[in-house]
Amino acid sequence: MAAIVWVVLLMAVLYLAQRLVFNLLGFRSLTYSRSFSSLRLHAGQSVWMNETIANRKRMPLPWLRVESMLPAQLVFKQRESDMAIHRGDRLQNHASLFSVPPYTEIVRKHEVVCPQRGRYRVDSYTITLGDWIGVPGKSDKRTADCELVVYPAVKDIRDFPLDARKYLQSVRSAASPIMEDHPHVAGIRPYREGDSFRMVNWSATAKTGQLLVHKRESMQDNDLTILLNAELLDQEHNRRITSEQFEDALSYAASAAHYVISGGGKAGFIFNGVRGEGQTEIYRAPARAGAAHMDNLLEAMAEFRPVTALGLSYLLEQLIEERKRGLNYLLVTAFIDGKQEKLIARLRSQGNTVQPLLLWKEEAANGRKTGT
Repeated sequence: MAAIVWVVLLMAVLYLAQRLVFNLLGFRSLTYSRSFSSLRLHAGQSVWMNETIANRKRMPLPWLRVESMLPAQLVFKQRESDMAIHRGDRLQNHASLFSVPPYTEIVRKHEVVCPQRGRYRVDSYTITLGDWIGVPGKSDKRTADCELVVYPAVKDIRDFPLDARKYLQSVRSAASPIMEDHPHVAGIRPYREGDSFRMVNWSATAKTGQLLVHKRESMQDNDLTILLNAELLDQEHNRRITSEQFEDALSYAASAAHYVISGGGKAGFIFNGVRGEGQTEIYRAPARAGAAHMDNLLEAMAEFRPVTALGLSYLLEQLIEERKRGLNYLLVTAFIDGKQEKLIARLRSQGNTVQPLLLWKEEAANGRKTGT
């Protein structure tokens, strides 16, 4: 009986001794880092998350766990046996298990799909050591500076509605001032050689006795200002679009800016919603060219939220009061009511072109339910 007691005491002493050693020396010369293969990407694309852990001492680490809270919008393509994930609505707990021999560096790569745009940060992670028995021991919480920015998805120009596609192609072509390349009729003018007889205004011709044709708007230059409406509800007709359809609108807006800038033109942006937490003012960016400007627009769009800061009608009134001429506007919105139609007509009468891109119309044409 006494021998059994001594054996138990000896085992207890050995267990406590090895546990003390791991708690005192386990974190020495132990480094861990996490990084992404790309810090900027578009929604729907994949990125590699790299974990690097190095044990630069003689003592092995038989059991080690690294835990962190990641945004739930980051989806791991494969779940491995040495990885555990517990998902919630907004966050997910990600845990990686390691067994690190002496003087060894281990690198693991996880493919992550980013289906939603946004700015995602990983602020900290916790390392927990285990002893030879497998019992968790000392933990160490460390700060991390890891950020991933997901831009809106970019559509091909062929995916745009026909009217919007023709409009963008006209803007990008930098047409001459005498070329009437916009479908909106701006008045009448005398017939010129080369005009199609389909353009003839027969009513005006009969009244004046002179051959007159429809005068269409022309693009003043290849600058484009994109107006993105944050309103999801049309109270006049009780129609609503979902947040997913707003993401589609944002994708159209980003794609239009990319198309114009990649063709050498300038793109400006006005968003009547808020950008990020704590913001209350609308977002305005002047029309500029170049890849750096496009990157700045995408950075801002990654943080856009469908929370209205200024109604679309008030925004159109502000643009009218500015009395600018020769501007090209692409209005990306779910709905346009009667008042807004009149305001758009006033913008056109000031010498500007305005092309709406209606989400509700497109959704209905595809036979999908977009509101109640």
